[in-house]
Amino acid sequence: MKENNLNRVIGWSGLLLTSLLSTSALADNIGTSAEELGLSDYRHFVIYPRLDKALKAQKNNDEATAIREFEYIHQQVPDNIPLTLYLAEAYRHFGHDDRARLLLEDQLKRHPGDARLERSLAAIPVEVKSVTTVEELLAQQKACDAAPTLRCRSEVGQNALRLAQLPVARAQLNDATFAASPEGKTLRTDLLQRAIYLKQWSQADTLYNEARQQNTLSAAERRQWFDVLLAGQLDDRILALQSQGIFTDPQSYITYATALAYRDEKARLQRYLIENKPLFTTDAQEKSWLYLLSKYSANPVLALANYTVQFADNRQYVVGATLPVLLKEGQYDAAQKLLATLPANEMLEERYTVSVATRNKAEALRLARLLYQQEPANLTRLDQLTWQLMQNEQSREAADLLLQRYPFQGDARVSQTLMARLASLLESHPYLATPAKVAILSKPLPLAEQRQWQSQLPGIADNCPAIVRLLGDMSPSYDAAAWNRLAKCYRDTLPGVALYAWLQAEQRQPNAWQHRAVAYQAYQVEDYATALAAWQKISLHDMSNEDLLAAANTAQAAGNGAARDRWLQQAEQRGLGNNALYWWLHAQRYIPGQPELALNDLTRSINIAPSANAYVARATIYRQRHNVPAAVSDLRAALELEPNNSNTQAALGYALWDSGDIAQSREMLEQAHKGLPDDPALIRQLAYVNQRLDDMPATQHYARLVIDDIDNQALITPLTPEQNQQRFNFRRLHEEV
Repeated sequence: MKENNLNRVIGWSGLLLTSLLSTSALADNIGTSAEELGLSDYRHFVIYPRLDKALKAQKNNDEATAIREFEYIHQQVPDNIPLTLYLAEAYRHFGHDDRARLLLEDQLKRHPGDARLERSLAAIPVEVKSVTTVEELLAQQKACDAAPTLRCRSEVGQNALRLAQLPVARAQLNDATFAASPEGKTLRTDLLQRAIYLKQWSQADTLYNEARQQNTLSAAERRQWFDVLLAGQLDDRILALQSQGIFTDPQSYITYATALAYRDEKARLQRYLIENKPLFTTDAQEKSWLYLLSKYSANPVLALANYTVQFADNRQYVVGATLPVLLKEGQYDAAQKLLATLPANEMLEERYTVSVATRNKAEALRLARLLYQQEPANLTRLDQLTWQLMQNEQSREAADLLLQRYPFQGDARVSQTLMARLASLLESHPYLATPAKVAILSKPLPLAEQRQWQSQLPGIADNCPAIVRLLGDMSPSYDAAAWNRLAKCYRDTLPGVALYAWLQAEQRQPNAWQHRAVAYQAYQVEDYATALAAWQKISLHDMSNEDLLAAANTAQAAGNGAARDRWLQQAEQRGLGNNALYWWLHAQRYIPGQPELALNDLTRSINIAPSANAYVARATIYRQRHNVPAAVSDLRAALELEPNNSNTQAALGYALWDSGDIAQSREMLEQAHKGLPDDPALIRQLAYVNQRLDDMPATQHYARLVIDDIDNQALITPLTPEQNQQRFNFRRLHEEV
């Protein structure tokens, strides 16, 4: 019997009071199993936790919880008789006989003539004069003794139970006529249950013993009696009854010994194990007893060695129980001799353990193969065999075997071990990761941790379609490395999603590398605030020259001049004065207040490495200073570098307008309009340009767009006087042309 078997028996004993506090349904041997309750396995699975909770609450006198849980159960299966009886008894237990009566009467309408319901209903005492004190109870008893009737005996007995005066209730059963009546039997049952509830174990023992002597004790009641003796720890009584031939079945010996173990009664248990040698009917029973001997005997190894095994199958258990001790003590020769007493094909697991302990790699591998052949579906056997193959320098065979068995369905812990081993072997033997194997390995497994493991395998880690299949569900349980792999795959196709993935990785591993990845990706999607915050998390020591300029550029885009200047100062200290981006950023410090200094910086930037940004910035200053030809020249140079930049096209269109080249201005503005279709200033300028060129249809078209835009704004917010004037002017323009 394994350790969890003991726990299961102990758990059963721990629920003893609940089972003893039975209702009339339990008195009818209904019990709490699915079959006894008349429930399907699924319904029993759903109901049983609530039933257990209700019984425990009733045991603890927690009325609110007990009634609530029993009523809930009844609502779920209102036609179920056993569960109805549970609820009725709970009502009675907490003094609600009227509710119990109504419940049972209602259920009898559904199940007319049901004996169980009728017995429970008949057991509810008729409402009588209230007895609230012991004095009143004794007076009632005296009156009943003077003129005894079944009813008064019942009333006295029930009142005595309610007032916890069990001797008074017990005295009513001395009336033989009453004791033999249904009312007397009900009182005896109630008295027994009340004694159990009040933990008056000796009283309960007496009642059970009387029933035995009267030959009225059922098998279920006999089991309950033994439970009472266990719950009350009436050890001497148990031993006395066993000496009389009562409770001498093998399971009773096992149960009592287990109870002693649970109570940590070591000395008593050791005597009990020595003095009793039960005759078992099954090998499982004997194995339980052997477990107790091996666990609690004063000298377990000696106790097992002196024990005469009744079932041949348990010889392995005896060896298994003594072998660990021998191994722990390093007595490998003795262990091997012990195993030699068994056939060679028995206890392979133990033989394997000995071979591993003695570092006999060849023997361990031989046994691992045999164990795997016996249980090829067992992941533990696969674990043993592949490990021994690796220990014997046969890693290729181990890898092939793992690939054949993948995916490893079964025990999660062993599965993880096998996955890690396969990953390690594939790193050592990458040629095994063929396209066909990669296709199998990249098929998403059900658990997030499994998919995360898959994503790092050779042949998959750099395969973006496979990574997206595996990690695309974005489980919050993925680690930083998994989120990094996913971010890299989304970087070009879905940059916003890539930023989300980088942020998730940063949360899980907030280091400089992760902050840097977030900063660059956030800048790419123009989330400058997030990018700036990421840069500010990185120490200057961890920032490269490129990082410094990127951070300053981000600060400029975010409108944070102070941060920009701090990073520029560091860039200057690192000698980055020959960098075009440095001078472009340096120029931003002088815009718009010191245009001359800004022009000098922008010119230095362009001389180092021409860029569209620098040309556009310099053109803006030229235009502000009315040097239109220079502005036009720089904007044309910018477009040569970025021919599809709509903003630069628009700026050139405005500059050409300033220079009087209206036709070319329109050409540039129309190109810009394709990329900026909703820019109201651009649309107004196109209306003016086409008016100057006497292109009336185009003028009307753009004027109409301006008017529609202003009208749409008026639907949202009231127009300013300037907007009203613009609408008026463009309406006139639209009408006059």
